[in-house]
Amino acid sequence: MKRVIIFLVLAAVSVSAFAQRAPLSSSYKDIKGMYSPRNYVKSDVDPYSVFWSGFESFVVPGMGQLIMKEPGRGWSFIGGSFVLNVVGSAFAQNLIDLAEKDSDGKFVIPEDKKDKAKGYFAALGGVALGELVLSIWSCADAVKVAKVKNQYYQDSRKHAFSATMYPSVDLVQVGSNVTPTAGMTFAVKF
Repeated sequence: MKRVIIFLVLAAVSVSAFAQRAPLSSSYKDIKGMYSPRNYVKSDVDPYSVFWSGFESFVVPGMGQLIMKEPGRGWSFIGGSFVLNVVGSAFAQNLIDLAEKDSDGKFVIPEDKKDKAKGYFAALGGVALGELVLSIWSCADAVKVAKVKNQYYQDSRKHAFSATMYPSVDLVQVGSNVTPTAGMTFAVKF
């Protein structure tokens, strides 16, 4: 009987150890070829919200990717946004430096510097457009990554199961006596 119990315990441990897939340990780069974002169907077990991931990445490019544990993608978008902001700040500072106070105490751009100011305004518009494009790109990327990672998670949950075995003690009535009975409980979770 001891051999049977030992065999069942070892079988339960081995089934539990080898049957479960690692929960969402793969990066997007590893799983993107297995799933298409177009085939995504929302589930209650999804670890990432598609809407909030996209919204976070629109407001702060790269934030949704960082939250989904995709640091390379996230820091790339954050770095691009930082560069655009530094360039935009430089153009804005140059525009401010062109301004002079007039006789009324107001800041104006002198006639001889208006062409230069127009160039700085155009450059600032280009930087703002670049920031908008980067935000939209980051949002779309975060939505795509969330959908693929959610599909991977859904798939890993479908095929995962665990088996455990633990001791149990019950009270059994034999005739007029109540006798404690020891045994093993085998539980399978799908």
